[in-house]
Amino acid sequence: MKRRLTSMALIGTAAVMVAGVLTATPAYAGTCLETIECDTTVTFDVTAGALQITVPDGPVALTNNGAPGGYAYGQLGAVTVDDLRASATPSWTATVSSTSFITGTGADPGTSIPASAVYYCSGDATATEGSGTFVPGQPGTCSPPPPPDGDALTAPVTAFSHTVVATETGNNSATWDPLLTVAIPITAIAGTFTGTITHTVA
Repeated sequence: MKRRLTSMALIGTAAVMVAGVLTATPAYAGTCLETIECDTTVTFDVTAGALQITVPDGPVALTNNGAPGGYAYGQLGAVTVDDLRASATPSWTATVSSTSFITGTGADPGTSIPASAVYYCSGDATATEGSGTFVPGQPGTCSPPPPPDGDALTAPVTAFSHTVVATETGNNSATWDPLLTVAIPITAIAGTFTGTITHTVA
């Protein structure tokens, strides 16, 4: 009798399992009759990145050296702003500043050239991508000295900016190749002068 009851219990369990399989919910959610449009909603995300600026690796040696009272100048190399924020208002401004240029410790007479003698000329963009208006800080063609072209880096100046109206959204980028000119004081001594040009974007 005990064996018979066990067998019946197993058979009953199997019957429940089969019934469960037969009544499971189908993998699809909608069924439409012939000629009726059958819709499926699809979603995805547009991902956002960062606002970033890329500058040349240093040290960069200016291609034209100069004597006291003259000029040292040359292209700094490509500077690129990538706005990957996927923003509804993707405006930004890149600024540039300079330290003094020194040789040795910079403490002795003739060994330091102030940032006010360093001139930056962005020129027009060499490449842009995306909508909006790309505005060079120092537009046009940058010419070799004399006189020095661009803005003196006595204080930070605008190198490039990007402005938008309501319909100009999403990602964008701009690249420019600035001309750097240093007005060498008549009091400067011979040597290799070193300084730092700093770009920021916000």
